Amino acid sequence: MPVFCTPAERYIGDLIAIPSVTGQEGLMKGYLEDAFGDLGLYVELQHVDSDRYNVVGRLGEGPLRLMLCTHMDVIPALDESLWHTPPFEACVRDGRIYGRGAADAKGSLAAAMEAMLRAKKGLKNGKGSVALAAVVEEERGRSLGARKLVEKYRPDMCIVLEPTGLRLATAHKGALRVALTIRGRASHSSMPGVNAISIACDAIKGLMKYRDEALGAEDPLLGRPTLEVTMIRGGERINVMPEKCLIYLDRRLILGETVEDAYDGLVHEVEKMGKKAGAAMDIKLLCSYPSTSTSEDEGVVKLTKEALARHGLPHAPVGFPAGCDMWTFHEKGIPTAILGPGHIEQAHGVDEYIEIGQMRLATGVYENIIKMALSSPS
Repeated sequence: MPVFCTPAERYIGDLIAIPSVTGQEGLMKGYLEDAFGDLGLYVELQHVDSDRYNVVGRLGEGPLRLMLCTHMDVIPALDESLWHTPPFEACVRDGRIYGRGAADAKGSLAAAMEAMLRAKKGLKNGKGSVALAAVVEEERGRSLGARKLVEKYRPDMCIVLEPTGLRLATAHKGALRVALTIRGRASHSSMPGVNAISIACDAIKGLMKYRDEALGAEDPLLGRPTLEVTMIRGGERINVMPEKCLIYLDRRLILGETVEDAYDGLVHEVEKMGKKAGAAMDIKLLCSYPSTSTSEDEGVVKLTKEALARHGLPHAPVGFPAGCDMWTFHEKGIPTAILGPGHIEQAHGVDEYIEIGQMRLATGVYENIIKMALSSPS
């Protein structure tokens, strides 16, 4: 059995053991409801769909000054045989806690839970309330849980808990996910035909050329926009000319780019490639969200900077290269920042881990943020 020395370490051990792959977040509901209650928080459940609920724990009374929000879903473990330890069993090794979701983002949730516990013990005459929200379905890019959350809750400010390496992030990339269907003509593989997979190979080369030539702009916080082929599906049998091939694209947006313009650019490029190849190509937008940023003048940024400075940590704003639920709060006019332990490079990989030392630091930073939010004037 792993040795956990702090409440946050015990929480993350419990959380990793719950295989809350997107769609199965209902497995987390009972644990979080009980755990938030044991922290002395007022617990609210918000139904999203099926057996999936957002779980919200509230500390203090009165206006909601601050919401800490993170997601409870994780991606699958993928090929479990490649992991050195079972992905859904927390393992402590070399100052790290390993397990699926350790960095993205159960380490952040665990640190915030202990921070709420500490703040609860020292709470005196607070000037409002702070909430910790664990929401469903962030990983598929639809932010279903967060979008439901902001239908009811309108905090003065929000911090989204994602693995930023404990750097204050004030912007994140947007994204659109696209399915491109390329149609050929089935025939016996020994006979001439229209091979959808061969056409798809040429299409991928064309898309990468488009990426390199058309996506050259660079943002000081978010870097360059990106376009990647992330999945390919095609063919029925080894001796049949494939009549259909699907290519899935992940396009990341920087500030100043819009989902509409990015999609129109892809549609135009696909139309050109289809005409050149003499093949039918259909493009479909699966999901999207915008790139988002928060001004350094906002209170949530100033508050987070101060808390990081108190712990001797860097506090100059950076960009978050991935997506997250920040945009849903931004759309409602809620100033939002991103901050959490762990590194995005660890997310979604084999042997995902979080450094224990950084999670402990995060607990202290979150505690300071909570206390300052509760003591600040309205």
